[in-house]
Amino acid sequence: MGHIKRAALAAAFSAALMPAWADGNSMRDIMGLKAVGGGPGVFGVMPGKSMVSLYGTVDAGVDYTRGNGKSLLRLESGNVFASKWGIYGQEDLGGQLTAYFRLESAFNADNGMPQSQTSFFNRASYIGLTSPYWGNLSLGRQLSGEGAMAIGSDVFLASNHHSIFTYLAGYADLGYGSHVDLARVNNSISYTTPQFGPFSANAFYAFKSNQTVGPKTKNASLTVSYRDSMNIATASYSQTYCEASASSSTPCMRDATQEPTVRTDNALLTYLHDFGSFTGAAAYLWNRPRFPGNFSSQMVTLGAEKRIDRHLLRASIGYRDTTQPGNHAWGMTLGEDYYLSRRTSLYARVGFLKNGPKSAQTYNFDAANAFPLPAVSRSVVSTTVGITHHF
Repeated sequence: MGHIKRAALAAAFSAALMPAWADGNSMRDIMGLKAVGGGPGVFGVMPGKSMVSLYGTVDAGVDYTRGNGKSLLRLESGNVFASKWGIYGQEDLGGQLTAYFRLESAFNADNGMPQSQTSFFNRASYIGLTSPYWGNLSLGRQLSGEGAMAIGSDVFLASNHHSIFTYLAGYADLGYGSHVDLARVNNSISYTTPQFGPFSANAFYAFKSNQTVGPKTKNASLTVSYRDSMNIATASYSQTYCEASASSSTPCMRDATQEPTVRTDNALLTYLHDFGSFTGAAAYLWNRPRFPGNFSSQMVTLGAEKRIDRHLLRASIGYRDTTQPGNHAWGMTLGEDYYLSRRTSLYARVGFLKNGPKSAQTYNFDAANAFPLPAVSRSVVSTTVGITHHF
């Protein structure tokens, strides 16, 4: 009986040390931590409640990156979560029908400037109605079902700085008119069905802002999801077009009179599984611009996250290949987050990307310093330490 008593005491001691915001389920614990950074209602409305909330994140770190034979030491914003502020609101209309909205704007914590010079609420601007009987309909600037699952399947949440998924998902080298929408999309309509057991589906359509050239469509996608207590799996297919009103830095805007007529098809498969002691993630992305002579690409990423008391350990590895011989790349991101509280954490990130002889992908790109610029066959290594606070 002695060993049973000692085991019980050890379990009680461990429980006493565990933060109150952990519940012992790997996937649920980790998603709960990430949900704080997404703001209220990030996983759906709160039934029967009317409220308005101001929320946000400030994230800044010191980074050292070396690539293309050069190096840069800098202060970076948004390494784990985008530095942002937002307003979320919802109203209970009765009969389990809820109206809701979200307005969200990103900024650079290192200099206080808005992240976007052309869109104030660049991260979200939408309104919707939701019901467990009729589903969820929303209008505005938002993620497609495919875009949401691209972020959700990456253990680093498709960060613009430290995410191997983000940089291997690139499409600029695939040729004339290539374009993929995994980020937020303007002028969009999103409908998600009610849950049918473990299944649901999302249909998404977005209009071009400038419809003078090519189809009126900016993005059309369909996403089917399966989820239970241990698994989340999705399959998505989308068709996207670039548009003549896009900025000149957009790869598909080299010829605004023709390239908006080129369609790019892509498919995304994602899978998350709770192994008990850790959560695993996998994603497969296929991009194909439909113009004669263009290349197509395939990317595979694998990731894992493990919670140890206040520590969250993350790792992701990815490989990208194209139909152009020699145009392939691979890389990895490793990270640790130490939670001082549910809302404040310290973090460390290290990542690298290795290009093949015809590949010119980059990693942790800094637009302000134009560094590190893509370079054929060169590698990039980046290390960052910083702090995140959610309010």
